[in-house]
Amino acid sequence: MRELSTPLERSSIEQLKPGETIYLTGYIYIMRDATLRRIFEENVKPPVDLSGQVVFFGAPSFTKEEGRYRILSVGVTTSQRMEKYIPSLLSLGVRGIIGKGELSEEVTTEFRKYCAAYFLFVGGAAALATSAIENVENVWWEDLYGEALFRVRVNKLGPMFVAIDCLGNNLLLENKKRVLNNLKSLLQVI
Repeated sequence: MRELSTPLERSSIEQLKPGETIYLTGYIYIMRDATLRRIFEENVKPPVDLSGQVVFFGAPSFTKEEGRYRILSVGVTTSQRMEKYIPSLLSLGVRGIIGKGELSEEVTTEFRKYCAAYFLFVGGAAALATSAIENVENVWWEDLYGEALFRVRVNKLGPMFVAIDCLGNNLLLENKKRVLNNLKSLLQVI
């Protein structure tokens, strides 16, 4: 088990191994499809520098009271939908992405290229993710509602697992290959 603080240093990312359990403290950025489309398809410059930062793929339910935001619930969303944006996101200096589900070999090479990591968060555990949020510091592009860009402070967000390390090792794809090889062997015996 390893506790990391944001912003993430390259040296911290270089030490991570696939399957390692991670807890994260500091500021993270919550975004999803609409924010990524705005940045990379509409070519709108992000309102913040994402160098060294961690992105959480999700869309929170929130309230705004007296000018302050409060997240009621946020769960991690499937990362495959965001795959086409990941290389560009990493090129902005993002060091970590939190999501769920596997990512392709093509995208895995981008994590190696930019020395970044992909962290798996348990799907269906919105209460766990939400309980780690201490406060919402800022929200940009409110017109996108739950898919706006959120900057939140988290305390020990996790557990998460390193799914892709900065060497390009992809835990889910490697496990999938092992399972398929084992299945092939079993089928030959039958």
